[in-house]
Amino acid sequence: MTIFNTYTGNAMLNNALMTIEALGKLENVSEITPALLLDLYKKQDLRAINKRLKSYTMLFSLNNPLVNPAKKQDDAGEKAYHHLLINILNNFENQGTKICEISGLHFEKSFEDFYKDELERQKNALKLKKLEAKEEKKHIGNLENTDLTLNRSWFPLIGGLGSDAQALPQAKFTIQIHPICIVIMQFLPLASLLYKGGILLIDSSNFEFAKEFIADNVKDLQDRIALVSNTASIENVRDYSKGNYLLKAIQILERKEVDDEYSDLNLWSFSNSGTGASCEIDRIPNSLIKKLLKLCRNPSVRIEVRNILSKSESAYSFLESLEDNKEWWLLYPNKFGSGKKATQYDGVSVDFLESYFNIIESPKSIKYARYLAYLVNKYKTKAFEKYLSDTSAWNEREYKSDLYVVLIEATKNGEWNFSHHLQILDDNNEVPIKNHFYKLNKLIHFYYQKKIFDTLLPDIKEESSETSKICQWLIALIQNDIRQSSIIKDLVSIQEYKSVNYQGVFLRNSVDINIENILYALYDDELRPARFAINEILHLYFLQPSSTESLSYKPLAISSEYNMENKIQTWVETTQNFSKDYKDYYLFKYNSTKKLEQQINSIPDSTSQFLSWFEEAIEKTNAYLIEKEPTKQWSDNLLYNPYGEFSPSLARFIFKFSILKKINEESLLNIN
Repeated sequence: MTIFNTYTGNAMLNNALMTIEALGKLENVSEITPALLLDLYKKQDLRAINKRLKSYTMLFSLNNPLVNPAKKQDDAGEKAYHHLLINILNNFENQGTKICEISGLHFEKSFEDFYKDELERQKNALKLKKLEAKEEKKHIGNLENTDLTLNRSWFPLIGGLGSDAQALPQAKFTIQIHPICIVIMQFLPLASLLYKGGILLIDSSNFEFAKEFIADNVKDLQDRIALVSNTASIENVRDYSKGNYLLKAIQILERKEVDDEYSDLNLWSFSNSGTGASCEIDRIPNSLIKKLLKLCRNPSVRIEVRNILSKSESAYSFLESLEDNKEWWLLYPNKFGSGKKATQYDGVSVDFLESYFNIIESPKSIKYARYLAYLVNKYKTKAFEKYLSDTSAWNEREYKSDLYVVLIEATKNGEWNFSHHLQILDDNNEVPIKNHFYKLNKLIHFYYQKKIFDTLLPDIKEESSETSKICQWLIALIQNDIRQSSIIKDLVSIQEYKSVNYQGVFLRNSVDINIENILYALYDDELRPARFAINEILHLYFLQPSSTESLSYKPLAISSEYNMENKIQTWVETTQNFSKDYKDYYLFKYNSTKKLEQQINSIPDSTSQFLSWFEEAIEKTNAYLIEKEPTKQWSDNLLYNPYGEFSPSLARFIFKFSILKKINEESLLNIN
C-alpha cells in the first residue's frame, strides 16, 4: 500500500523519505510502502545501527527509549522501540478522523495508542515471568509512569507536553502526527552529516536535486559504517563547511546536465539535544548556484573554485561577494600581518579573476583595468615606480594621485580623454562630483603586476550621467565666457588648475543660470565648496587635443533626487531679499543701473575689506528702510550660513549674483 504519492511540505520528513529511497534504490517516493519499510528496517538492522550512531541523540535526544540510560536494564528500551515500530508498520492505515499535521495523511489510531499497546505487551510479558509480587508491582509501576506523549524524542523539534514546554514555545499542545511518520523518521540518521555543529538537513524546491544530494550523504555514511566493527560506536561524519556542501551540489547538478532547472538550496543545521534545541538555516538562492555552475564549467578555473570553497576561511566571504555581485577582497595579491609574521598572498589567477568579473556582470572593469595598467607601465613616474612592486601598492595614500598624473600624461598624448575618464569613476551620478576611481585601483595594480595589458582604448558607449551633465554645462559656460582664454589657461596649468573657481563666470552669465544650479553643482549639503574634483576632470578635458571643440550651452537640469534643505532655501531667499532692498536703496539714491552694476562689481574680494563694505551697506539700507518699512532691519547675521558657520565668501557671492542677475534680466526686458 503506497504511503505518499508526492513529497510533503515538511523538510525533515522529506529528508527521511529521500533517505529511504536511497537505501531501497527506489525511483519514486510512491514506491515506499509499509512492507518495504519493514524489509529495510530488517536489512539495515536499523535498531542496532541507530543505537550505535552518535548523531542519533542529536536527532531524537536521550529520552528516546532506544538510547535512554534509564531503560538499559534487560534492553527494555531497545525492545520497546523495536516492538513499537514493528506494530506501527504492521497496522498502517490511511483512513480515519484524525489528520496528520506534518503530512496531511488521515488516520485513526494515534501514536499514543500504539505506545499503550506496547506497554500492555510488556506488562503481559512481566506476568509470564512470575516475579515476586513486590518486584512485579515495581516494574508495572515504572511502565505506567512512561511518558506516552508524542514529543521531540520521536520527531525532532516539534516540542511536546511536560518538560519540553520550557524548551520550545509550541510545546503547549500535543501535535497530531501519523504513526507511520514516526517510523519513517527513524531512517533519517542514515543520512545525517554534520553542518555548523548540528545535523545537516537538505531542503530544495527541486526535489530531484535534493534527492540526489541526500543519496550522496547516505553513501558517505554507509562508507563510514563499513569502516567500524559491528559493535563500535559510529562517529559523526566530519563537520563540513558551507563551501564543501556547495561543491557537492555543483557536482550533482553537473551530473544532471540540465541548465535551466531552478535549484535553490537550504542548508539546515539543527540539534534536538537537551534543552538547547536549535535550528539555523542558510539559504542559497538559485542565482548563486547558477553563478557557481558557470565558474566551474570553465576548466581553467575549476580547481581554484574547489580550493576556495573547500576552505572555510575563504568560502564565506567569496560566496557572499558572488551572491551580491561585489568584488571579492581575496581576488588580489596582498600582504597579511607585519614583521616576521607577515605572509604574502598571491591572489587568484587571471583566468579566475576575469571569469568572476564576467559573472558579476562587470566586464567593463576588466577592459579598463587592462588598459590603465598599460598606461601606468608607460607613464609611471619614478616616485610611483618605487612602490609599484609591492602587492598592496594600490592601498598606498599616493596611489590615486600618482595614477592621476599618469592619466594627465596620457591625455596630453591622446591616449586618454574626458569621455573615458567619466566611465571609470566610482559613481558618475554622485553629486557633488568626486573624481574617485578607487574601485579600479586593485584591479589595475593586479594587471600591472601580472604584466598583462591592453594597448587600445576600450570601446565607449556614451551614457548620460550627473557628472557629464554638470561638467558639460560648466565647460559650455567657460567656452562662451568673455574671459575663456584666461580660465582655460589656468585649468590647463599644472600649477593653477586646482585653485580655479567659477564665481566670475557665474556672475558674468547670471542671466542664464540660477543660484540653485550653482549650489547643486559646486557645493555639498553643508554649503562647503566642492569644486576640486570638477577641476581635476576639467583639467583633463582642456588638456585633450580635441578640447578646442565648442560645446553648445544647455541649462543644467537638476536631478529629481536633489532636494535643497528648507533652512538653506530660507537663507538663500533671505540673502536675495536683502540684495533686493540694497538695490532699491541704491537706485533710489543714485537712479543709475549702470552705476549700481559698477558698485556691485567693485565689491572687495578681501574678507576684511568686504566686511567693512557690507557693514556700511547694511547701515545705509536700514536707514532707507526706516521710511519705507520701519519694522524691517538687516544685520550681519546674513553672513552666517544655516549651520551657524561664518560664511562671508558665499554670502558675498549670493548677494552679488542676485543683484547682477536682476539687472541683466531687466536689461533684456528693456531691449525686447
